[in-house]
Amino acid sequence: MQISWRVQFWEPILVLVWRELRIRYKRTIFGFLWSLAPPIAQAFIWLVVVEKIFRYDIPNYSAYLLCNAFAWQFIQNSLLDGCSVMLFHMPLIKAFPMRREILPVASVTSNLVHFLLALVVLFIYLQVLRVPIRPQWLLLPFVLVGLIALVLGLVLALSCLTVFYLDLKFILDSFVLRLLFFACPVFYFIEMVPANWYHAYMLNPFAVYLTVLRQILLPPVQLPDGRSALPFDWLHFLIALLMSAVVLLIGWLIFRRYQHLLAEWL
Repeated sequence: MQISWRVQFWEPILVLVWRELRIRYKRTIFGFLWSLAPPIAQAFIWLVVVEKIFRYDIPNYSAYLLCNAFAWQFIQNSLLDGCSVMLFHMPLIKAFPMRREILPVASVTSNLVHFLLALVVLFIYLQVLRVPIRPQWLLLPFVLVGLIALVLGLVLALSCLTVFYLDLKFILDSFVLRLLFFACPVFYFIEMVPANWYHAYMLNPFAVYLTVLRQILLPPVQLPDGRSALPFDWLHFLIALLMSAVVLLIGWLIFRRYQHLLAEWL
């Protein structure tokens, strides 16, 4: 009897996501709230440095910081967790015949749950600051789909290749993510990027998604030096969506190419 797609794919993903969340917050008092602690603490440090040391007065700067800090946490944790997901689930891969792509998809989904809950907290905070609800919020699903596709494509490739080249995990953690952090507008604004670097900078799809997320959720930034906020960049947003689709396809092809060798190498 043929097994349905729901039983074969989606139900195992839900089981793995629920198991990961339950294990992560087992015997904790505050549970999910602990996942908010790192980005909030990081945003608080940036806020103190910018407002108290550099004396920049940017209205609702804390909201801008939290917006991109939550998104960056999703990107960073998804890539790091996905890079090691096959190694972590080595006994499961060897013991049970299963669709191997379930594991990286479940890993990204688990971090996505945290990101979506963090966005709920951000929306509440925006209402506390009396930030108005804007029509641009309707673009949020498109931003999330593009970002998820980009992250998932990278995780599919990394989760498979790390089994053969363990150095990838250390390269990602020690170099790539640290460089990518400064190549994305996490604690600064896209308006601060020199005009002659703008187009090259926006070829980084992560930078595009973080910029768009801030532009649709929050009103235009008011920089202290008088520079005006940049308008929504539809061209680079569409390019980023296209790049996400290509990365997802390439990641899927790499995974399909090498997945049959995983049990042997593990």
